[in-house]
Formats: sequence, C-alpha cells, structure tokens
Amino acid sequence: MARKERIVELDALRAFAFFAVVFQHVIGVYMRKPGVDEMTAFLYGNLFHLFKFAVPAFVFITGLVLFYNYYDRVNYPGFIRKRFTEIVVPYAIWSLIYMVWRRDVTGWDVSALVSFVKSLVAGTASYHLWFVVMIFQFYLLYPLLLKGFKAAKQRLSGRAAQALAVAAAAFVYAGLMWVSARYLPAHPFRFDVAWLDAYLITCRDRNFLYYSFYFLLGGMVALALPAFRSFLQQRWPYLLIVFAAAYAYIGYELVRDSGGYMVNLNVATSLKPSMFIYTVAQLLLIYLLAVLVTKRDSRWTALFAMIGRNSYGAYLVHALVLTYVMKGLNLWDVTFSSMFGSVIAFLLCSSASIALSYGLAKLPFGALLVGAAEKKRTSAPGQADKQWKQAM
Repeated sequence: MARKERIVELDALRAFAFFAVVFQHVIGVYMRKPGVDEMTAFLYGNLFHLFKFAVPAFVFITGLVLFYNYYDRVNYPGFIRKRFTEIVVPYAIWSLIYMVWRRDVTGWDVSALVSFVKSLVAGTASYHLWFVVMIFQFYLLYPLLLKGFKAAKQRLSGRAAQALAVAAAAFVYAGLMWVSARYLPAHPFRFDVAWLDAYLITCRDRNFLYYSFYFLLGGMVALALPAFRSFLQQRWPYLLIVFAAAYAYIGYELVRDSGGYMVNLNVATSLKPSMFIYTVAQLLLIYLLAVLVTKRDSRWTALFAMIGRNSYGAYLVHALVLTYVMKGLNLWDVTFSSMFGSVIAFLLCSSASIALSYGLAKLPFGALLVGAAEKKRTSAPGQADKQWKQAM
C-alpha cells in the first residue's frame, strides 16, 4: 500500500490545541486567586471561551488521522497494541507519579492497587487525565465506528444526501448536548447500576459519545481533504460571522448563568448546544489558520512539527510543571494575580512542558514516559506548497 503524504497542517493544529489546554488551566489557577475583581474575572472567562476548542480539536485530529491512515484496512491486534504502548502505558506511569506526588498512594498493598486501578479507569489521578480515558475509547471502538461510517456512506449517494446526513448528525448531537447541559442537571435521573450511572451520567465528560461528532467530522474531512481546504478558503467569512455571533452569545450565557457577580468557568462547558455551534465554527477557522501558517516549508513548519510530536508527553506533564511554575511566580508580586502573570505562567509552563517531553523522549525508555514520538515522514521539499495548491 502506497504511503500517503503527511498532513502538515495537523502539526500546527496540535500545537494550537496544546497551547489552548495550558492557557485554560492557567486561567483556572488565576481565577481562584484572592482579589480577582469582576472585570478581570469576566475577561478571564471570555479568554477561557477562546481556548475551549482544545479537546474537540484533539478529538477531531484523532478522527482525521485514523480515517486517513486506516480507512481501507485495520489490523486490530497490531493497531490496539501500538496505541496501548504509546498512550496507555505513559498514562499509567504518569497517573502513578501524580498519585505518589499528591500522597494518594502512601503504601504498596491491595488497597493502594485498587485505588490506582480505579484512578486509571476514571482518569482521576490528576485533573487533566480524564481526557486520556475519553480519547482512548475511540481507538478501542474504531473498527465498529469505521464499519458504521462505511455503511452510512454506501447508503448515501450524492452530495445532497450526505449533506443532509451531516445536518441530521449535528442535530442529534446538539440534542445530546441539551440533555447534558439542561435536562440532566434539572432532573434527578440515575441508573441503578453504579458503573452505568457513572459512565452515562456523573462522569459523562469522559464518555466518547459526548465528543463523537468531532471524531466523525475528522473522519469526513480525511476523505475529502482538498475539497475541505477549498471550502474553508471560500467560506471563511461566513464561518467568521457564525463564530462571532456564537462567541457573543456564550459570553452572555457566562454572565447569565454564573449565579452571581463572579464568573463561574463551569458554565463554559463544551457539552452544551451553544458551545457546540461555537466550537465547530472556531475549529474550522483554526484549521484554516493552521493551513495558512504551514503552506510554506519554514522554521515555523519545523517548530510545529516538533511540538506536535511531543504534544502528548507535554500534555501529561504540564499539570505538574504548572504547579512548580506557580510556586515560583507566587514569590513575585508582579505576577501574583495579574493578567500579565497569567501570560508569563502560560509561556513558562508550555515551553517547559514541551522541553521536558522532548528531553524525556530522547532517553532509552522515553517512549514509556511520553509515548513514542510519531515517526512521521519527512516532508519532501515544497510538500506544504503542493498540499496548498491542491486546495486551490
């Protein structure tokens, strides 16, 4: 089977998503600091909205890459073994590190083992590790998702039918977001089976179904990349209008639903209908930006490629790095609670996390700690140019 060209803009998209994750968590830290006034809180809340595309972007990238590389054939045992080694093993090691660091594990007995396994399954060893639990479900279920996707594609002949199917999927997904954001909080609905209740209700943020639209959107893009790039170039003004209108509305929701003068960042959840519309428009615009910044082979292209290769390891370590960055900045009054301080914290945490992931990957056992940096094919000279011209 001929090897496909690497999708160079995904490096930039991964980098943007990683930076967005870090800044979200920095904002979370600064929002909890004493002395934050109403105006600063509102500004942080709106910045938080700008960076909420991160998790949907990572899910979108996962769908795009899997459908792009494994649409025709999947050797499931080898496929899942590779993902287990590169995703689950580093995740398990860092879960243990976080639990020992937080003193959640103080001994090595049966109860400690049970606690560790529970944390692995639930993604609770640290506040950011839930994402790994959610994203790995797409790898586990990929053959089934692919089979369903192909069956739907075969029955939908013609662009009109396919467009209608996408619209119907978006409508159903928006309904699921309404159930998550409006119905479930207002109704004491629970399952009698504890694990089912946790998976579908109390811990639904790590249920793959609640992010499934972005995965399937990535799959659709993988099968029509040139046309997708062309669509973004032609329709970006309309996407910008939708993005601006949705951004204004979710800003209104943030004030309306915070329950007081201080902004509540929990209102900015991705799992609600308004954020779904906003996120899709923003994700498409950011993808276009990624295409634009990588359309020429340059130092930026190489930098984004390096960040993309090390983004998973950087994601795993950044919560620990942020803790020590904040310990240092808290000693300096200028950065204690100011907007300037949050920018400094973001720059230090993101750069240190990437550097640490890069360094750990160079060790003989580095793949166990940060995942194997993807062995991406080196772009031929002018490959970014070639991909750009294909969209013209």
